[in-house]
Amino acid sequence: MNDKKTITLTVPDEYSNTRIDVFIFNALEGEFSRSFIQKLLKGGNITVNGNSVKQNYKVKQHQEITIAIPKPEKTSLQPQDIPLTILFEDNDIAVIYKPAGMVVHPGAGNVEHTLVNALLYHFKGLSSIGGVERPGIVHRLDKDTEGLMIIAKNDTAHTIASKAFQQRTVIKKYEAIVIGKPNEVSGLINKAIDRHPKYGHKMTVRDDGKEALTQYTCKEIWHTANGVFSRLELQIYTGRTHQIRVHLASLGLPIVGDQLYSKKWEKYRVPYMLLAATYLQFHHPITKQPLQFCVDLPMHIKDFITRLNALAIEHIIP
Repeated sequence: MNDKKTITLTVPDEYSNTRIDVFIFNALEGEFSRSFIQKLLKGGNITVNGNSVKQNYKVKQHQEITIAIPKPEKTSLQPQDIPLTILFEDNDIAVIYKPAGMVVHPGAGNVEHTLVNALLYHFKGLSSIGGVERPGIVHRLDKDTEGLMIIAKNDTAHTIASKAFQQRTVIKKYEAIVIGKPNEVSGLINKAIDRHPKYGHKMTVRDDGKEALTQYTCKEIWHTANGVFSRLELQIYTGRTHQIRVHLASLGLPIVGDQLYSKKWEKYRVPYMLLAATYLQFHHPITKQPLQFCVDLPMHIKDFITRLNALAIEHIIP
């Protein structure tokens, strides 16, 4: 019986000549800690085209990397006193603000400092429907995406909230800074999404994929000596993995700082991808009370806007 889970990655062109541990960490978006990746490398559990490599090995484009993950020992997740912004809480749900750089739930070699560790500390009860490693998690945000999330404190609330997401009655809005400007001030992106056939850690637009709908509105455009940038407000009607990132990249509008879908992600020296979940509207799963939450842009996005305002040759508000 095989006691190891295997992940296969193919190196995209833009990651050629990158240290293997850095590539894996970025490709899996922090699912594995850097120390865990190093441990796997030392143990010969990571191969490149079938061969073991050293920890400082630099990958080349189109190489196939195989990661054999030993079956994890059973561990109980520990509550951690991590600061958490709680905007709403009652006996059934909470609405929290996840900071950028925080992984939502634990993964192999990454069982600390996640949102789940913080939830276990701050809340006495959490739903169990998502499994032992995802208590309370109804929906997720990518590691670098900051913003609003609904947390379920019991299984009844979790079930009803999940159904609301499936029925598209939850209104979720985001803001992003992208490279370039859209052809139209607003529009609906209706492009199906599925796993990339070659780069398995990425998603891509595919005719045979799952329906994905993203509405965008352009709020600001900056023309600078370093290029054109836009601030977009986005509403998603479906919740596909990396949906906003894939849709915008498919229009030639990659999000600034996006490590997976922007070849120039390092160029702009931002600490996190410039995408935030800023608005959430839904009916309370138990009381049916209408709830609405809106937060300001996070500081790393505000800082980049300040840089754009200073560099702007032309600043347009459509």
